[in-house]
Amino acid sequence: MSVRILTVCTGNICRSPYAQFALQHALDEVRPGAFEVTSAGTHAMVDYTVEPGSAHILQGRGIAHDDFAARQITERMLDDVDVVLPLEVGHRKLVLSYSPRHLKRAFTMKEFARLLDSADAREPWTQRLAGLSTPEERWAALPSHLARERGLSRVDEGADDIADPYRRPQEAFDRMAAEVDAAVERIVAFERQFS
Repeated sequence: MSVRILTVCTGNICRSPYAQFALQHALDEVRPGAFEVTSAGTHAMVDYTVEPGSAHILQGRGIAHDDFAARQITERMLDDVDVVLPLEVGHRKLVLSYSPRHLKRAFTMKEFARLLDSADAREPWTQRLAGLSTPEERWAALPSHLARERGLSRVDEGADDIADPYRRPQEAFDRMAAEVDAAVERIVAFERQFS
């Protein structure tokens, strides 16, 4: 059994596949086989490959993505997911329209990373989750902690969004990737501390 994470953006060709592959790659380095990261779009360009701007960055890092095909998010898809990481607040709202029960398990990717840090500052995760020895146990408990932390932590509107680089120059893709990478680093740091 693995922890199942779904990243979500609009077309499922730029941001969410980049986040999917970057997060999967980083988590595999810390805990091989323990996580399954997939992605979907709220208005997916179904069966399209990864957009060249994102593909260029993944290729530069040696991260394979050849078998990728964009897919539309569905209610059924959400049944099989432990945590949903949309790339914008608007995507999160659409996820919740499909599955209101994901309220405490859907966070924008930047929000998730930010709340991991702020919750840790209040009480270290190693104490909060003491006795939970597997990734599945930790990640099952994690959303309720972060949902409580969400109520204590506010940011400016738009601060938790990652801008869509679609049909923009490579620099826009590079900025998107840098924001995703910063969140990935914090998410992976959370899991690494239990090694």
